[in-house]
Amino acid sequence: MSVDAFMDILREMSGPASEPLSAGERDFLLEVTDLTEEDLSAQSHEAARIQVAEDRTLAEKEARDSALTTGEVAELLGRQGASIRRSKLTGDLYALPTNSGRSTLFPDWQFDGNQVVPGLRAIIPEFPRYAHPLTIQRFMTEENDELDGRSPVEWLSAGGAVEAVASLVAELAYE
Repeated sequence: MSVDAFMDILREMSGPASEPLSAGERDFLLEVTDLTEEDLSAQSHEAARIQVAEDRTLAEKEARDSALTTGEVAELLGRQGASIRRSKLTGDLYALPTNSGRSTLFPDWQFDGNQVVPGLRAIIPEFPRYAHPLTIQRFMTEENDELDGRSPVEWLSAGGAVEAVASLVAELAYE
């Protein structure tokens, strides 16, 4: 395992209240990875925690900035706002979680031109309840070897089997 891969995992697990590594855990990591004592120091841990927080904040901002409001989706699809809200409730459209008082935002990855990517109704409910919107966005937009190197969005837009994507979504619950 490379330092970068391990540090990514460590960053994902890092939090302000995380416990320090035990001596056995430290010895194991130093033995089976190419990490150094410096990589496992409190300063490195704190720097990684801060970097993760900054990266997440930036990614969330980018996701919100690229998302469409209900009005924008209605205009894009040539429908009324009430129809868009119904589509969200029935699972035909995925909306970012909102705090009360905020407008509903729809990630732009689910639109192909002026159409909704086909098959979302079967896929959206399959995402684990705890899945972060950035995880969903990354899953839907990154290339996947199981889909002939296409992203799920590309696969579905090209008429690929919805079941193929749904089965990959189901695997997320086990990660």
